[in-house]
Formats: sequence, C-alpha cells, structure tokens
Amino acid sequence: MIQVSNLKYTYPGAKLPTLKGLDFEIAKGEIFGFLGPSGAGKSTCQKILYKIIGQFEGQIDINGKNIQQWGREYFENIGVGFELPNHYGKLTAKENLELFAAFYSKDKCSDILPLLEMVGLENEANKQVDSFSKGMKMRLNFVRAIMHNPNILFFDEPTSGLDPVNAQILKNHMRDLRNQGKTIFITTHDMATADELCDRVAFIVDGEICITEKPSTLKLEHGKN
Repeated sequence: MIQVSNLKYTYPGAKLPTLKGLDFEIAKGEIFGFLGPSGAGKSTCQKILYKIIGQFEGQIDINGKNIQQWGREYFENIGVGFELPNHYGKLTAKENLELFAAFYSKDKCSDILPLLEMVGLENEANKQVDSFSKGMKMRLNFVRAIMHNPNILFFDEPTSGLDPVNAQILKNHMRDLRNQGKTIFITTHDMATADELCDRVAFIVDGEICITEKPSTLKLEHGKN
C-alpha cells in the first residue's frame, strides 16, 4: 500500500536534514505508528506523504504508483487528521463538515449527523466551533478525516488533548477502520497509545528510524536500553 525508500528532507534554510533516509512500508489494513520525541521528523514525514511538502529526495509509492504521479484523485482517497485542528471557528460543526464535503465527489461523503453522533458531538452539531474545547475539536477533526471514506488515513497525535474516555472512542473507531481494510499511519510520542493501537511501530529519533517492530517487541527493546 505505502512503500517509502531512502526518504530525505531538509527544510529551506536549515543546516541539517530533518529526515535522513527513511525506509519503511505500510500494508493494507494495518495501523502503523511513528513513535518518537518532538522534532524527530514524524510530522514532516506525514506532510510529505499527504503532499503538503512536495520537494524531497527518495522514492514513495502508493498502491504501486509513484506519489508524484498521483493527481487530484489522490486526495479523494486519503484522509488527514492534523495535530492542531484547523476548523472555521465562526461556523458550526455541521457547517464545517458540509464545507469540506464540497471538496470531494458527491457520492463519497457519509451523512454528517451519524458521524458526529459516533464521536459524541451530536448535541453540538449546530454550535460554533470556536466555543469547542480542544478535545471536541480533535473529535471533529477525526470526523473530517474519515467523512469521505478514504482508503488511507494519516493521524498526527490523534489522541492528544483527549480525556481517556474520548481517546478510547477514537482508538476503537480506528481499529474498526483497520478491520474494514483501511491503511492507517499515526504519529505519537506516547508508548501506551502505540502499544494499544498499532500493529507495528517505527521508533524515530533525529530523522532516522532506529527500529521497526510490533509494539510489544519494541517495548522490550526499549526497556533493555
């Protein structure tokens, strides 16, 4: 599904590279996680994969096709949950989702109200988003990422700012999506989240992958160090 080879990236003006030759692959129907400290390169890698950053070195293939060869249809088939939710505060939750639904093919998007109910926001559907807590915005962020039924999902720190109950709700939904055959790539700095959610985890430090393993194995290796 996703194949990354020797991925390198240096931000304009920076003296040192952020990514130093990453190699990894993510299978269809897998939850794959990048685990590491802030500044390790986790989010930068995701930004390249969902094409916010366009200039890089290395090879990325999505479904056997070079990422540079994908056109608009690529965005029809990916969903992105950003670490910092970027909604329109003066619009309601429902209006925000309706606005973003307009960017996709008409037959792609699910009904909005059941999705809001799924994350416990049905009673806030007609409230302005600038009145929402960070946790509520994160849940709305999740709905926006999945509303057009994409095959590949990117989540950057998906449970950040959520209380344990709502964090568990999102984790359960991500597992359901995986069981439907969706490919999910998350970033996190929390080993417990990675352990509970991911099928495999890559531990990334200073732009390099140190090890890629099942979370249980990675915990043992980390514990030894």
